Amino acid sequence: MYQDAKAQRLTLYVRVAADTHAPTSFRFTQEQGVSVFYWLDGRMGYALSGEVERAELLRVADAVYRQLDR
Repeated sequence: MYQDAKAQRLTLYVRVAADTHAPTSFRFTQEQGVSVFYWLDGRMGYALSGEVERAELLRVADAVYRQLDR
């Protein structure tokens, strides 16, 4: 979990995925003001969530994906 100076939080969840053959692609959902981008990459599943705008969350999710793909 990351919290900025304005007390906005982003949380990255990571787990082993059941389906290892799914293509990597970002998916988006939003519920009760919480935005979530989630994706599978090989055997790992990731979800990045927070009470932020979709565009900002996508920017961070893309940065996370690039950092994890080293």
